[in-house]
Amino acid sequence: MAIAPLPIRPVRKSQPSTPDKCPATNPAAPVAPADNLVTCDLARTTVYTLGPVSMRLGLTHVDPPTSLTSGFYQVSLTLDPPSAAAWATFTAAHLHDHVAFVRDELVLEAPTIEEQVTSGKIALTTQSAQAAGQLAQLAGRPA
Repeated sequence: MAIAPLPIRPVRKSQPSTPDKCPATNPAAPVAPADNLVTCDLARTTVYTLGPVSMRLGLTHVDPPTSLTSGFYQVSLTLDPPSAAAWATFTAAHLHDHVAFVRDELVLEAPTIEEQVTSGKIALTTQSAQAAGQLAQLAGRPA
């Protein structure tokens, strides 16, 4: 079963928010990849202004959430070989850039790139088992 490609967008701005201030998303009429996107994260605690899609990552596997220390949970994404190579090049060229992994016009995770990623894996972390489950389900959604 193929997993839908995972869009990556640059974060132009982010600020704390409340669920009632998050813009509505309409999966039936998605924002075009070349357009900016204003949306929230899964927890609806941060509103993001995102630039156009930088790349789409092909995923071969999404691991079920695993528990880390002190209430954190991790979901590991495995990239297909072309995406692993493209992500390694992208992360090397965009050190310290703030990017967002987006699904259904919601931000799954918005890390700052600290170092080049050459492992072909991306680890997303959350603070609850429920959020980790939702993250894994959304990230691994079939194409």
